[in-house]
Amino acid sequence: MDKIPASIEMTIRKFIEEAGQSHRIKSAYLYGSYAKGVASKWSDIDIAVILTDYSDDLFEERVSLMRIAAQIDDRIEPYPFLEETFAANNPLANEIQKHGIRIV
Repeated sequence: MDKIPASIEMTIRKFIEEAGQSHRIKSAYLYGSYAKGVASKWSDIDIAVILTDYSDDLFEERVSLMRIAAQIDDRIEPYPFLEETFAANNPLANEIQKHGIRIV
């Protein structure tokens, strides 16, 4: 994670640590402007969160992750994927795997 500011890296790691207490996280990726090295002070911190399983409602998982994110830094935008979906031929997942930075 060489190309992102240390303060952003600490924020990301804190989010993953907190989210991991209530979610089964297999891996996580930073994607978007921070991963591309073109972030501005207004940029979101886009994080793909790959879950080994989730409740019956992926939307509720996202809401739960967003609540955790809001307590840490309101720029964090978590996007949950089920492990199988992230491995499948999903255009967003493919982009994240190709250009994102693996955090966990």
